[in-house]
Amino acid sequence: MLTQAPLPTWLDLARALMRRPATGEALAKPWCRMGDCAGWLSRSAWSIALIASWRTSLAGGAAVKVWIPDFFCNSSLEPLRALGARLTFYPLTEKMAPDMSVCRALQKEESPDIFLLVHYFGEPTATDAAEFCSRAGAWLIEDAAHVLLPTRGIGEFGDFVLYSPHKHLPIPEGAVLVVRQNGPGHFGPDEIASFGSPGGWASQLRKLQQHLGSSEARSRVHALAWLAKRSLQKLGLGDWRQRTTPYREQAIPPDVVCSRLVAPMHGGLSRRLLTSLIARLGIIARYRQRHQLLWDALLVVGNGSDSTPVTTTDRPLGREWTPYLAAYHVDAENAESIYLEWQRKGLPVTTWPDLPPEVTANPSEHRRAWNLRHSRIYLPVHQSLNALDLTRRFRPLELGVEEAPRLNLVWDGADQIQWENWLARCGRSNLLQTWAYGAAKASTSRWRVKRVVIYCAGEPIALAQVLQLRIAGMFMISRINRGPIYLRSMHLAEQQAVWDELSCLGCFRIARALSVIPEEELTGPTLLLFAVKRFRQFSPLAWESAWIDLGLDLATLRKQLDAKWRNMLSFAERTDLQLEIGRDSNSFEWMLDRYREDMQDKRFRGPSIEFLRNLQRCLDGEPRLIVMRAIAAGAAVAGVCLAPHGAGSTYLLGWNGSAGRNLKANQYLLWQSIVYLKQKGFRWFDLGGIAEERNPGITAFKLGLNGRRYESIGEYWKW
Repeated sequence: MLTQAPLPTWLDLARALMRRPATGEALAKPWCRMGDCAGWLSRSAWSIALIASWRTSLAGGAAVKVWIPDFFCNSSLEPLRALGARLTFYPLTEKMAPDMSVCRALQKEESPDIFLLVHYFGEPTATDAAEFCSRAGAWLIEDAAHVLLPTRGIGEFGDFVLYSPHKHLPIPEGAVLVVRQNGPGHFGPDEIASFGSPGGWASQLRKLQQHLGSSEARSRVHALAWLAKRSLQKLGLGDWRQRTTPYREQAIPPDVVCSRLVAPMHGGLSRRLLTSLIARLGIIARYRQRHQLLWDALLVVGNGSDSTPVTTTDRPLGREWTPYLAAYHVDAENAESIYLEWQRKGLPVTTWPDLPPEVTANPSEHRRAWNLRHSRIYLPVHQSLNALDLTRRFRPLELGVEEAPRLNLVWDGADQIQWENWLARCGRSNLLQTWAYGAAKASTSRWRVKRVVIYCAGEPIALAQVLQLRIAGMFMISRINRGPIYLRSMHLAEQQAVWDELSCLGCFRIARALSVIPEEELTGPTLLLFAVKRFRQFSPLAWESAWIDLGLDLATLRKQLDAKWRNMLSFAERTDLQLEIGRDSNSFEWMLDRYREDMQDKRFRGPSIEFLRNLQRCLDGEPRLIVMRAIAAGAAVAGVCLAPHGAGSTYLLGWNGSAGRNLKANQYLLWQSIVYLKQKGFRWFDLGGIAEERNPGITAFKLGLNGRRYESIGEYWKW
């Protein structure tokens, strides 16, 4: 079922009933930076009103002047209007940032007390609004209601930051109000303390709450209604009640008050659900990224509208920010027809809910906001969506004008020399598809190795190493890890044909299951391919790493290093560090001893010592595993182990002692690895994986080389 809002899992609901909720401070931690003060309210609309009430108190009760972007939801302004604030709506640029030239002209007539800046759809807004507010003596609010988690450019320069977790997570209400010390208001501890304890912020709105007619009882009713609705949707019974935003806005007088406004207090059900959800925010971000790519492949790259082209708006590069919705641009003349067409297909499409009446009354003065409202439509990207459900709304992926090529699979027909030669041809290969890796795996586990070469018209186009495990003599599991490797550029029809053949390894009728981590980068078309082929994915976590292009000259490679990383490298080069390179058993055993110590001290699990020894043994002659050590005062202070494969090499193991950390030996060794591999004729260097959530420090270190970052599409199953 495709829903506009995320749905809780049955397990989350059960945990909410059985567990005590975490404290408000603990729940707000993911949205805070060091030194921030944060509290919870039910909606960010209340947060804006609370900030305005604080400013009103400082002004001796005078009506506070609030500047708001003209592309804004009118319903979020109800508490602010009831407070008696004077509202000014400023225009946006094409990048949906404040038009500061217009703002400066407006300031000549009257300066703001509060300036509201919106980060639309999760993307950081680049602006000099902080400088403007500092000169005007205004408080700056960063409205990050569309933002799942703080990122670079969000929550870094405002006096206040507003987050709305209820928009991203399956909870009935929940908004975080963050107060910062380093904004244009320059709040000190005393100023922040004057706002009161975060636990009492909701009670400060009691009088305004009574004026608007919201109540705690109605809030509890809202939570129960939310729970009932989500439960029906999970059972597949709520589709008939799904509401969609009318495409044409309705005129709403400014003084109309919504009697269904939720009370400002953050409810107990939301706190209980959040206690389980905050540990999965990184996974939720990945789902949002993937679902946006999948929508793009279905609606823009693939089966879009039959009449008018649909184009995407701004998209993040990798995961630099998390999308709130998948936003699409269409011509204003055709937007409504496409909107209705998507509705007929059963898509949970929406448009911007409502513009302020001051804006709709003067569309010529607010031309860009008017155009945005009538030329953009949106689809959800939340974690409750399912790739198979999305593709069922559309006809199967077509091969286009080309017919599916006929392929021939030859199993175990190549020897080691042929295999390694083919691997070298493909360029950016990986260790897991080398002959030696398969041999080492077979000698240290119950897995057995099958190798297949795929031919098209007599030409080898792909190869895959398949590990197979038989259970109870009947059930067979086949596993392809980071394969197949393509030997040349492949068009879509050929990729589909390859996976049609390999998917036969998973068939429930003959007691076979296929687990595959494809060597395919994360793109919309590849996600669509596996969804159409009915592969199932249970987690969005995937292999991520970065490639260093050794075809570039050393001066260019050094220049592209992060400035801080390069400075630490220069520091290391000024020390007495010496480089030692070894491929002998003694060097390798030294590296294994350090690796074993690291696993014990840091309590992590990696490839077993036995497997690594067998891998080194199976790498006959050149190339063997390469151990590089940094020597200071006659002792090794750091080391790395590199694994060659074809035209590339991968960072396999690393160790850095306390002396090595002081001498920046890791930067030294990684740079020397680049120099050595380039001298030996390698074309690519893989940094061996990055994991931002689990190892943020190591990830930042590796990304400092500014290689080409990539992410695979993750693990899939077929049976």
